[in-house]
Amino acid sequence: MSEQRISVLSHFWAPLCAIGSRGPKGLNAQICVSVFGASIVPERPRLLVVLSKTNYTTELVAASGTFAVTVLAEAQAGLLEPLGLHSGREVSKLAGIAHTLTAMGDPAFGGAGSIACEVLRSFDFGDSRAFLAAVRDRTETAEPPLSWQTAKGIVGEEFLARWAAKSVREQAAAREAMAWRE
Repeated sequence: MSEQRISVLSHFWAPLCAIGSRGPKGLNAQICVSVFGASIVPERPRLLVVLSKTNYTTELVAASGTFAVTVLAEAQAGLLEPLGLHSGREVSKLAGIAHTLTAMGDPAFGGAGSIACEVLRSFDFGDSRAFLAAVRDRTETAEPPLSWQTAKGIVGEEFLARWAAKSVREQAAAREAMAWRE
């Protein structure tokens, strides 16, 4: 029995996180590209959050200057479809999904923890936008976080096929827009 190899780069995409924000048409959220700790000063915690520029939530974060990060728990794999495969431009993504609002009004989903953030700076990467954000509040739980490796074993082949198809479309657009040197 051979072991499945996991790309070392995939470790930077864990755990899976949802980013929630708000705008004139209401609340929205998405599964994000990545979230990284960005502070060495404990009393001034910051995060660097990278969002695809094709996603509606990215526009909302840029306009509002705030967002919530939810570290998804293993029990929340079901959120990957509504938050990761649908566009808030076309549907109300949070209809029927339990959520709370941060003090700044952004949706959070409990999970393994949630963090209310205020944007300090943003960086345009061509295909994506990174937001350096101050952590303004946080809620922590004992729930185990959801990794992509764990999620793939939960969500099923049909979801994975749709996720792969969406990824192919997004990667094609990203190749055209991203900052890169050959």
